[in-house]
Amino acid sequence: MLPRKRYFGIVLTILFVVRETTQHGSGAPPGACADQMPRHSGVEVQTSVPPYMILTSGAQVRQGDVLNVTIGSPAGAPVPIGGFILQAREIQDPDAIVGKFVKVPPTTHVITCSGTNDTVTHSSPEEKPAMTFQWQAPSDFLGGIEFRATVAQSYATFWKNVESPLVEVVTLDTAVSTSLPPITRGPNTQPPPIIMESKPKAAPEPIDVVYQGCADTKLCFGVPQNCIEKADCKAVVAIFVSGDIYTFEIQGTGNPKYVAAALSLDDKMGDDSAMECVRNDNGRVSLYTSWTYPKVEPYVQRSDSPQEIVQLLESSVIDGKLYCKFKRDVVSTVKGVTFDLASNKYNLMVVSGDSMKDANRVGFHSIAYEATGAPLALSTVGAAAPASKILLKLHGSFMLLAWLGTASLGILLARYFKQTWAGKQLGGKDIWFAYHRILMVGTWSLTMVGFILILAEVRGWTGGDNPHAITGIVTVILCFIQPIGAYFRPHPGTKNRSIFNWAHWFVGNAAHILGIVSIFLAVYLQKAELPSWSVYILAAFVAFHVVMHLVLSATWCVGERGSVGVSGALAMKHLAPSSAPTGGALATRPPHQFSGFKKLMLGVYAPIVLLIIVAMIYIVARAPLGESYTSILGA
Repeated sequence: MLPRKRYFGIVLTILFVVRETTQHGSGAPPGACADQMPRHSGVEVQTSVPPYMILTSGAQVRQGDVLNVTIGSPAGAPVPIGGFILQAREIQDPDAIVGKFVKVPPTTHVITCSGTNDTVTHSSPEEKPAMTFQWQAPSDFLGGIEFRATVAQSYATFWKNVESPLVEVVTLDTAVSTSLPPITRGPNTQPPPIIMESKPKAAPEPIDVVYQGCADTKLCFGVPQNCIEKADCKAVVAIFVSGDIYTFEIQGTGNPKYVAAALSLDDKMGDDSAMECVRNDNGRVSLYTSWTYPKVEPYVQRSDSPQEIVQLLESSVIDGKLYCKFKRDVVSTVKGVTFDLASNKYNLMVVSGDSMKDANRVGFHSIAYEATGAPLALSTVGAAAPASKILLKLHGSFMLLAWLGTASLGILLARYFKQTWAGKQLGGKDIWFAYHRILMVGTWSLTMVGFILILAEVRGWTGGDNPHAITGIVTVILCFIQPIGAYFRPHPGTKNRSIFNWAHWFVGNAAHILGIVSIFLAVYLQKAELPSWSVYILAAFVAFHVVMHLVLSATWCVGERGSVGVSGALAMKHLAPSSAPTGGALATRPPHQFSGFKKLMLGVYAPIVLLIIVAMIYIVARAPLGESYTSILGA
C-alpha cells in the first residue's frame, strides 16, 4: 500500500488536473467576463467568418424597456451552438457592460459580471439551436450599444466578437417599434423564422456598422455623393460624440491599401491633420496620423504628427473592406496647429488609395477623394454635404461642347464643304468660311472659359497617374495659338501661304485629337465620378466621326476624278475665303456635283453629334449616376 501522504498527494494532483481540463460545460468561467475568452486550454480562436449571427427585435429601445436578442446561424446554414457568452456593450466604451437579461431559455442562465444579470451563458454542453433572450435597457443610459458574444460550436472550435447591429437606447418619450418574438423553450423548440430557416424570406441585408446611426447619432461623410443613405460608399468617415469622447470610424471598399480621414480648415488638400487606416503586407491593420502638404513634397508625412493622439479600438479587412474604429484626443497639436474638436469647426476629408509611396507615406488617392463643402462641428448629426462641383461640371460640359461639337463640325466644314455653297456668302465671306470661323471662335471661347473654370476649381496644378491634365494643357495651348496664327495668315497666292495652310491644318487637328483624348481620360478621373461605360458613348462618337470623314472623302474623290489640276494640294493652297463673289480660285469654280449629298450628310452628322453631346453633358451634370442608370445603360 502507498503511504498516506503519498496517497493524498496523488489524489490532489488528479483533482487539480481534472479542474484544469474542464470544458466549462455548465457555462463560461468568471474570467471570461472581460474578454469573453472561454479558456479552452491550447485552443485558438477561429479567424474565419463566424457561422453565427446576433439579431435584435429593433434598432431602438427606450430606457427601461425590453428588447429581444437572438443568437443563431444565418438563414439556410443551421449550425448548432455548443456554448456561448453574451453581453451588451457600449459603443463608445466597448469594455462597459450595460443592461440586464430578464428572461432566458431553460438551457441557459444569467450571471453577474459588472452588474446584476448583465451576462448570459449556457447551462449545459449539449447542442442548441437558435435561442432568444429578453434584455432590459438601463434607465440611466442613453446612446449606442451592441450585443457581443463568443460562440463555441465545440470545445476546439469557437468564434469571438460575434456582434449585433447597432441598437440605440433612447428616451422614454421617443416613439419606437419593437416586436417581441416568443422565448425559445428548449433545444427541440423551433427557432424564430429569421434564424436557421431552410427557405429564407427576402429581406435586406444588414448594413455595415459604420453606417448605423448616420441618420440620428453620428456625423457621416462619404464618397461618392449620396452614398450614405445607400450604404455603398467607396470611402466613408463617421464620428460619434459622447461627452468628451470623440470616436471615429473610417471604411474603404474595393480592397484599398489605405483609407484615411482628415480635419481641414478648407475643402482643399494641404495643411490638414490626417488619420490613416492602413492594410499592412502581413495582413494586419494599423492606425497612423500624418500631416499633409499642399501639392508639394512630401505631400503627407507621419513624422510631423504625434501618433499618441489617436487610440485604435477595432480594425478589420473583410470582403475587400478596410475598417478602423478609434478615438482621438479632444485637443491635440499637430505641426504647430491646435485641433480642438469640441470648440472648432472643420472640413472633413475622406480618401482612399491602392498603393503606398513608401513604408511611411500613403500613395495617391486613386480610389476616392472628397471634402465637405463647409466646416462642421463634429458633434453635428447626419450626412454631411460635399463641396460644390459646379465649376468641375461646367468645365466638363464646356469642353465636351467645344471638342465634340464646334471643333468637329468646324473642321468638317473647312475640309469638305468649300464648294458646296459656291457663289453664296454670309457677311461678305463664303458660307463655309463664315460658319467655320464662327464655330472655331466658339471652340476657342469655350476652351478658354473651361480652362479658367478648372483652374479656379483645383487652384493650381494637380498631378496623379492620369495624364488628363497634361493632354488638357497642351490642347489649351494649341487652341490658344491657332487664331493668332490665322490672324497673321499670308494672302492667297503668296509663297508662304502653303506653309501657313499646312501649319494651320496640323495645329488644328492636333488640338482636336488631343481634346478628344483628354475627354476619354477624364472618364477615369476619380474626382469626375463618371461611369466607366461612358467611354462607349465617346467611342461611338469617334467611330461615327471617322465614318463621316471616310464618306465625305470618298465623295470628294469621286466628284473630282478627271478634273484638271485638282488635288489635295489645291485644297491646302486655297483655304481662305474669297473677298468677293468673283475672288479666289475656289469662288470661280461651280458647286461640287455632290453638294446635295454632302448637305444631306451634314444634316445627319450635326443632330447625331448634338445628341451625343447632350447625353454626355447630362452624365457629367448628374454624376455620380445611381444604380438604376448603371443597370439601364450597361455597367
